[in-house]
Amino acid sequence: MYNLLVTSAKGAWDLQTYEFGRDRFLEHTAESVRTRFEKLTTKAIEALTAFPTLFAYEGSDCPVKVGYIRKIRERGRTVVIEYEFDESIAPFDFSALLPLRVRLDIGDWEMSRTHWAVKDESLFDILASAGLVEESYSAEGRPPGRVEEMRFKVALSFPGEKREYVAAVAAEVKKKIGGEHVFYDRDFTAQLARPNLDVMLQRIYLNNSDLVVVFLCADYERKEWCGLEWRAIREIIKNRSDHSIMFMRFDDAKVAGTFSLDGYVDLDTFTPVQAARMIVERTRLNDLPRAIEG
Repeated sequence: MYNLLVTSAKGAWDLQTYEFGRDRFLEHTAESVRTRFEKLTTKAIEALTAFPTLFAYEGSDCPVKVGYIRKIRERGRTVVIEYEFDESIAPFDFSALLPLRVRLDIGDWEMSRTHWAVKDESLFDILASAGLVEESYSAEGRPPGRVEEMRFKVALSFPGEKREYVAAVAAEVKKKIGGEHVFYDRDFTAQLARPNLDVMLQRIYLNNSDLVVVFLCADYERKEWCGLEWRAIREIIKNRSDHSIMFMRFDDAKVAGTFSLDGYVDLDTFTPVQAARMIVERTRLNDLPRAIEG
């Protein structure tokens, strides 16, 4: 999915904020999508800020930029946004999008009116096919958006030595619940190539994931990056319900912070497909309403 922002105010996208009339929000948007986002709940805002965005002007003569909405807030009868552009994507003329309009779901008269539409199309796949962004933006199965702003049903924490097994698990889980709901590092290679990665990973595991699946083994105990992820996982164990963590084990190696009474899945007895099914079962149970304790 992606946001299409169109304005008649020349130079508007040279600023850092913009204000849409509430009645212009979700114009030229499919009814099923409109129903999902018409109420700007916290969940809706999280999704909209994770989608890539086209920043365009009315008509077909002005440049188009690609970026992300950073903040959204309602102000009376308007919706105010803050945004930034992806500096690695050069602006391009709207004329370059003309052959792509049907695929992008941009209507014939849509560019003649200021509005904010949400389109159920894969923006980066379409732009990459026309050479407007690099192919790395369009890796098969890659969820769209900024990883630090996405909400995941499952995040996988594992040592690289077990990648072959975990990759098979990840592929099966994504088939069942959708790739956009799974944090598997290889799907975000470009975004994870940055300084201060430890801060981002802690945010993903601690704040942005409903279920963290930990693949415990001797290699997990030794790996530096697993150690950083483990700090976030221990904080989850301390502050949240047990349903947020799922242990899977390749061996009986001691991992500091685990106990003999902790339940786990013994991967010596289950295939990747079977392990994936158990993870999917946990995500579905997490989606069910919880009884009020006390």
